Amino acid sequence: MTTALACDPGTLRRGACPSLAAPMRTGDGFLVRLRPVAAALTADDLLALANLARETGNGLIEITARGNIQLRGLTLETVPRLAEGLAAAGIVPQTGVAIETPALSGIDPSEIADATPIADALRNAIAAAALTLAPKLAIVVDGGGVLSLADMVADIRLDAVEVSGAVAWRLSVGGDREMAQPLALLSSEMVVEGAMTVVAALAAAGAGTRGRDLDVAALAARFNAPALPIAGTIPPHPIGVHRIDGQPVLGVSPAYGQLHADRLAALVQSLSACGATEFRLAPHRTLLVRGLSEPALAVAQEAAQREGFWCTDKAPGRSVSICAGAAGCASASFDTHAAADALVAHAAEWLDGSADVHVSGCPKGCAHPARAAVTLCGTADGVGLVLNGKASDPALSTIPADGVVPAIQRLGALSRNRRNDHETAKSLIDRTAPALFVSAYQGQQ
Repeated sequence: MTTALACDPGTLRRGACPSLAAPMRTGDGFLVRLRPVAAALTADDLLALANLARETGNGLIEITARGNIQLRGLTLETVPRLAEGLAAAGIVPQTGVAIETPALSGIDPSEIADATPIADALRNAIAAAALTLAPKLAIVVDGGGVLSLADMVADIRLDAVEVSGAVAWRLSVGGDREMAQPLALLSSEMVVEGAMTVVAALAAAGAGTRGRDLDVAALAARFNAPALPIAGTIPPHPIGVHRIDGQPVLGVSPAYGQLHADRLAALVQSLSACGATEFRLAPHRTLLVRGLSEPALAVAQEAAQREGFWCTDKAPGRSVSICAGAAGCASASFDTHAAADALVAHAAEWLDGSADVHVSGCPKGCAHPARAAVTLCGTADGVGLVLNGKASDPALSTIPADGVVPAIQRLGALSRNRRNDHETAKSLIDRTAPALFVSAYQGQQ
């Protein structure tokens, strides 16, 4: 293989998805994101990924919020070697439009339908159509089950429902299962054709068009089929213990979704010794472990915790999104991990999962491009505080980087003093005047 690059990554526009064919330039080199075609990975697969992360990058590995793998610190010379190493290990990355299915599709008896055949057929239809679509277009095919994708936002959603004892698929656009705009209820035989109608509408509207941009009423009129409302029940967090067909499945997450290859290798070896037979990537930066017996479960959890992984959905840090920070990225201006640890230790009132908290080393906001309730963002002038905005938004206040941890301690004290019994973090943040946060952040209380 002479090259794995189909374009000049130095000219990639922001908003494209980094891949083997188009790695993204970041502050610590190039980044490659991949989602293996195989739903289940073996211990050997993960050990191969760990080795490749060391050999071709800086050893940093991330599991993303949508359950992808990212390798950091690559160079133009090592990206082709990564492609060759993946091929040699038999790890085939998905290409084309991102189509997501529940991590336990096909093996969860509680699911309404196995989403995999529909997703595969739709992926093939999109590839055959050769349409130009938005680079970050996302499609969810959700068959339900214990770890459904009800809370995952997508441009196009296909949600399985039971109607008169048969399986049908609700087609909707622009949101999670509750907020997406419904278009039609389709049979399994017609669902791919119906989804392709939406795909064609997106392409016709322009390469940057997303599901939220479509004229829903006009599109729904083309189907002449009823659209069924679906309750937006939030699935359990994938971190923790689940039971599928009577067998335990352990969800573990590296702290803040980031780890070094050495930690991954140590985890895999320890879990394999406990009887783990397969690993599945899942949303919310989670790795699902199968094959553990009930007696081995506690030992496996201890091993994961020893390697710095979270094993419970109550881990407060799961609500914090952070980038590599100054330790792993030249664009970052402060230690994001230290700030995140300070949030966990001193501002746990914000971390119940009801509000997004973002710690960004620079205004690019790679770890959480969307708005967050609270963002701490590194700049040339220090670390800025942004409320209900993106990392790139103007900060309400900026302080020197060495004052961030004391500032978090003050913010935590303010929140504890103001919080009502059983109040959510979102409610607390929303009802607190920004001036109070600024005063605490600056140490003017």
